[in-house]
Amino acid sequence: MDSVQGRFNIAAILKQVNKGHSYRDQPKYWLDYGNSQYTGQVLLATIGKISQPSSKKYKTTEILPFVTEEFRELLRQSEAKDDTPSCSLAEALEKQDLYINGSLAQMGCSLLWSLLRNGFTQYRGFFHNIGEFRTQPIPIT
Repeated sequence: MDSVQGRFNIAAILKQVNKGHSYRDQPKYWLDYGNSQYTGQVLLATIGKISQPSSKKYKTTEILPFVTEEFRELLRQSEAKDDTPSCSLAEALEKQDLYINGSLAQMGCSLLWSLLRNGFTQYRGFFHNIGEFRTQPIPIT
């Protein structure tokens, strides 16, 4: 996502889409990617409540908040400070590490694959710092 306003626009659209009846083709999840020069994050959110089966082994949750709800103020602050492009390769290479987008994409897809393959996930995303070779998972709490 290239802009904070774009994220807020997507959030508004997804909330509108979810107000209808429960059809099988309605979106259920939003996987948001964002990055700066050496860092980035991937956050999984549910679009509305998703009923979960009861489990003795895991604590389940029906709602994972949108990035625009959970990190509203940080997003607004970053918009004022960071004009780093993330999609235009020519511009991005001047202001971004070459592999930040690819690294985030691979790890984000792995998170989604784990959810689909296993039917659950313990994590709703991660913060990634490619400059320090560090990744911090975000557990579902």
